[in-house]
Amino acid sequence: MTDPLQGGLPEGPALARRGLLGPTLRRDLADLNSQYLELALVPGADGDPRFDWSDSVRACLAGVDAATLGRLAAAPFALFELVATVARRPVPSARVEDARPSVVSAAWQASCYSFAYQAVFLAQRLVDVDPLACRVTLGLSDEVATCLGECRLPQLAELAANPWTIRPRWRRHARFWDMLVGAARRGTPSALQWAHCVGLCLIDASDGVAAAAAQSRRRARR
Repeated sequence: MTDPLQGGLPEGPALARRGLLGPTLRRDLADLNSQYLELALVPGADGDPRFDWSDSVRACLAGVDAATLGRLAAAPFALFELVATVARRPVPSARVEDARPSVVSAAWQASCYSFAYQAVFLAQRLVDVDPLACRVTLGLSDEVATCLGECRLPQLAELAANPWTIRPRWRRHARFWDMLVGAARRGTPSALQWAHCVGLCLIDASDGVAAAAAQSRRRARR
């Protein structure tokens, strides 16, 4: 696959043009992305692990107008991810708001839970319908996909209640976010398609970093 930051079109444009999701799933993903951005940009949300962008990424998103946020949300991939480590260990029974001192409202916490439940439920639907869509749009590892495929509704609710289940995608990729926000501000199909293709390529790159980190942790435990 060609590196889009170095020039040339990657294999991703076909995915960006046609999409892997049908209209209903694409609409649901856009709605989740919109909720995620709205919750993440509330003052005080930066202390929550679900919205733990780097300072440079958060600065890039600060002050973005509603129309631009809407175009960001319409990307053909999730702006958040489900973390594999959560699937490997029991989920604590504590409420989300008990996980750490909160500087945001109880209503915001409730909205976070609602968003997380919708996110894990959508992910489970995609595991059943199209594993490739899981890989591309949500970046799910095989481990997380297997876990979600085996979850019953109460277990999905437990995952949603755990603040460590959701993580921001490309949390330190300020250059990518600059490109994505710039394309969303322009709103032209070609600019958005290009930015989306970069995001699709970075899914593989971020997975490689995560795999290397996991391997390093395994070596440290030996």
